[in-house]
Amino acid sequence: MKQGKEVLIVSADAARGTEIKNFVLAMMSDLYPRGSYYENPHDLAFFKEVYIQPAHAGFFIAEDMNGRIIGTAAVRMYDRRFPELEPVFGSGSVCEIVKFYIHPDSRRMGIGGRLYEKAEQFAREVGYGESYLHTSLYLPGGYPFWQSRGYSECYRESENIVHMSKRWNESD
Repeated sequence: MKQGKEVLIVSADAARGTEIKNFVLAMMSDLYPRGSYYENPHDLAFFKEVYIQPAHAGFFIAEDMNGRIIGTAAVRMYDRRFPELEPVFGSGSVCEIVKFYIHPDSRRMGIGGRLYEKAEQFAREVGYGESYLHTSLYLPGGYPFWQSRGYSECYRESENIVHMSKRWNESD
């Protein structure tokens, strides 16, 4: 795909759950060592219940003009599963950015930025005051991408895994 081709950023619906799951699992398989991720993640197995039904969750896709998925991004409530991060967040409403993947043939074309803008806009509109994510440092372009979007490192879990957060300002 060349720069300038049209890409649509749309909210996913339940009907595309299987297609989304297949895309995400293919991206994970390409990016992560086998055994380092769940091959049947709960959120994708229960796509509708996790991303479509709750008003505070959303799943967004980038698709080419043929309707083929070339990128994904999701927002859901952060479940506070990392006690090390509690001092960072306090008691405010925090979302988590998950399932953020761009097909290798479509990277470095601004698609990730557009997907992220849609995800952040959604998160702000539903009332989140802060955003959290974690990324692996070996992912192509991941850490610098998140820094360029205003995320700061808040916890380094290991040599390869970094947790990051971003608090919205009212004036943004």
